[in-house]
Amino acid sequence: TRDNRMPIAVAQTSEIPLGTMKRVTAFNEDILLSNVGGEIYATQNDCGHQRASLAKGKLEGSIVTCPLHGATFDVTTGRNIGGMEMHMSPELMQKMPPELVAMFQKTGELLADIDIRPLKTYKVEVKEGSIYLDRNIELVQ
Repeated sequence: TRDNRMPIAVAQTSEIPLGTMKRVTAFNEDILLSNVGGEIYATQNDCGHQRASLAKGKLEGSIVTCPLHGATFDVTTGRNIGGMEMHMSPELMQKMPPELVAMFQKTGELLADIDIRPLKTYKVEVKEGSIYLDRNIELVQ
């Protein structure tokens, strides 16, 4: 049997060009690999809010934005940078009944109070073009 404490290969660096992300599965978890400035970082893939897949979000520099509610995280540390944002175009809002607009505004106020947890981060090693993850989670202080 394999030692679960040994780093495991999860991807090739060629699969994650500069400024992109890739979801992989390791240790029975979905993990997000991000290439920031040529360095590979690994965090949990699930948003710290409602578990949306961050791999489907947007990476700008070291900041990933959740595709569901716009929460932002620094993939180099796992820290939550910004809360959720709900955007609706003024044109769309004008077409909606006032009651529905009020409901969305109230929902936005409630969501703003929800705690967003930092992302778990994982130790990454790159050897000969292969990306290895260590099960030891690095906790955000």
